[in-house]
Amino acid sequence: MFWPFISEGRWGSLLSASLLRWGHYAMGIPLVRDRLVGLLIDRLATSYESTDLGPTQLSHVQWLGRRLAPFLRRLLAERPAAAQAILRFIGTWATDMYRRTDGQKAGRACPATVVIDPTDRCNLCCPGCYAKSGAGGSDLSFEHLVQIVRQTIDMGVSLITLTGGEPFLRERQDRAVTRLADMFPRQGFLVYTNGTLIDEPTAAAMGGVGNIFPAISVEGFEHQTDARRGRGVYERNRAVREMLARRGVMTGFSATVTRENAESICSDAFIELRMAEGDLFGWFFILQPIGRSPRLDLMVSADQRAMLRETVYRWRDEGRPIFLGDFWNDGHLTNGCIAGGKYYFHIYANGDISPCVFAPVSCGNVLDILEGRSEYRSLAEFVEFSPVFRAFREQQLHITDRNRPCLLIDHPDMFRQIARLADCRAAKNMPPNYLAGSAARAIDAVAAEWAEKVPHLPPLPAERHARAAAEGAAREAAVSEVGARGG
Repeated sequence: MFWPFISEGRWGSLLSASLLRWGHYAMGIPLVRDRLVGLLIDRLATSYESTDLGPTQLSHVQWLGRRLAPFLRRLLAERPAAAQAILRFIGTWATDMYRRTDGQKAGRACPATVVIDPTDRCNLCCPGCYAKSGAGGSDLSFEHLVQIVRQTIDMGVSLITLTGGEPFLRERQDRAVTRLADMFPRQGFLVYTNGTLIDEPTAAAMGGVGNIFPAISVEGFEHQTDARRGRGVYERNRAVREMLARRGVMTGFSATVTRENAESICSDAFIELRMAEGDLFGWFFILQPIGRSPRLDLMVSADQRAMLRETVYRWRDEGRPIFLGDFWNDGHLTNGCIAGGKYYFHIYANGDISPCVFAPVSCGNVLDILEGRSEYRSLAEFVEFSPVFRAFREQQLHITDRNRPCLLIDHPDMFRQIARLADCRAAKNMPPNYLAGSAARAIDAVAAEWAEKVPHLPPLPAERHARAAAEGAAREAAVSEVGARGG
């Protein structure tokens, strides 16, 4: 059954024995399902309240948490076959929140997720690919993948993110994706994929383990996706989504926002189509000028970044039944930049370790650690003491504007200082003009434009609610004072 984590501790009194026994069948009863959603949100809220989040960040997190109910109800109704693994993962996340908090209080870096490239090979060759993936490249052996995952879980990681390259090349080669998910059933596996290699046997295997959440790339609507990824890719992925839905797999999308597609992606028609085709979550990434021959003219304008920010928050506020993440505009929810081991880090397919999947640098190699060739005895020790990772976290402390959290595109001078450290070297996806030259100048211009835009951004919903509450309290105090004088 999928209820054991709910029955732990004080939760045991909240659910009757019959529900615990017949929970799978009770999922079909809307009243029971709604009660479960409420319990899940309560548990997540309690886990966050136990952390050291400041009152401002906590208010944003609580605001988002209260808007998860439509997504969770749809998830449980549409993907009952995967409910056991999904609820188990939510329970793991909440439990690990306490573990990470204890570690952070002790002064340790305790990431919540890690991004791993099982391979940097890909069956497509998309223009501008940030990872510079192609037909050839490196693979991490399955044995090394297992060792990496085990060490990251010991650090507090709940969510294993797989990207590449195309991760499902490894599924066809040695079933690496589903074998990992089966070995670590309490973790969630978020897999960024072009979707083209997912067939019926792969979908069945994913449905069998339940804890794999594929995010299939889209570039907007069908013509935009096919223009970049190849004719017929969008239609193929539509069929893949239907196949995965039949197997109970929780699917989502990944969208790279550019100067050319921003308006399409920020349209209500886009998000409605994504939900209609079965996506239950989605991640937005604004284009970064790294990888294969990046086009600097496709970097989003400040107005477009602001439009994405406002659109995603509006969709959340409207209670649309889909979970949405905005990697660069969600600094208020994450307390700024999350890289450098603060909340996550990245491992390339050749074993190189990077503070961020979008930082085209490396500063160590996990294979050296695992095979005893490194001064660091474990990944945890590397993340804690690597000069590059420590520099990332130290620079993060100087960034207080949560609308401008990123060292790469909001504070590029800070990143360039880190890139000059002795332990830091260029990765294969760093363009030659990234640190100095045309790309550097373009990044500086975009950063300056966004800095000018930020003071004019409208307040976010949690800020508006806090302001309204403060004004209401002030009015009540004024009325009380007038009444006291009159008395």
